[in-house]
Amino acid sequence: MKKSFLILVGALTLGAALPAMAGPDFQVIEKARKAQQVAASERRADTLAGKGSPNCPPPPLVLPLDHGPRALTTPGENRWRKARYEAQLKACKNVPS
Repeated sequence: MKKSFLILVGALTLGAALPAMAGPDFQVIEKARKAQQVAASERRADTLAGKGSPNCPPPPLVLPLDHGPRALTTPGENRWRKARYEAQLKACKNVPS
């Protein structure tokens, strides 16, 4: 009884561990790679056609810590970064479509 129980537990453990040891799914990887290439070519075509910059809208603004004993920047520098970001947003809105 004990031996058959150990065999059963071992088989269940092996069955549960096999999917974790499976290799990568190359079909999914290739499909994603092709989709990225198509998206990149469409962005290039849009840029060449004059539909705007691929940087519009810019990535979200993230300001580093500007206070405390381990400040990474100054409040003035953060104001400068915020102004530059707002200028980028304004430039993206003013791009002719």
